Amino acid sequence: MRDVYGNFFAELGFAFRRRRIALRMRQTELAARSGVSRYTLMAIEKGSDSVSIGAWFAVAKALGLDGSWGQLMTIPVDPFAEFDRRQEARVAVTTARVRRKRQ
Repeated sequence: MRDVYGNFFAELGFAFRRRRIALRMRQTELAARSGVSRYTLMAIEKGSDSVSIGAWFAVAKALGLDGSWGQLMTIPVDPFAEFDRRQEARVAVTTARVRRKRQ
């Protein structure tokens, strides 16, 4: 699941960066307007999932994107993908443990 969320944060951070550039805003200006450090803003634009959700919301609000979270947060995720991955891992471990009978 981390890959799915990592990809989501990377895309969201890239969308924030595109918006900032479209508004002709420097990182330092946006950081000051949103109340986060420049390094936090850099982490957000890189898609770091370790940044607090409050910082993400603050930057979104400063960019004028706070009303469009519904559009930004649509992740096409297969709800059974994680289950399938775990099942495949269990089968692999189980077959590795079972010894075949000699005939």
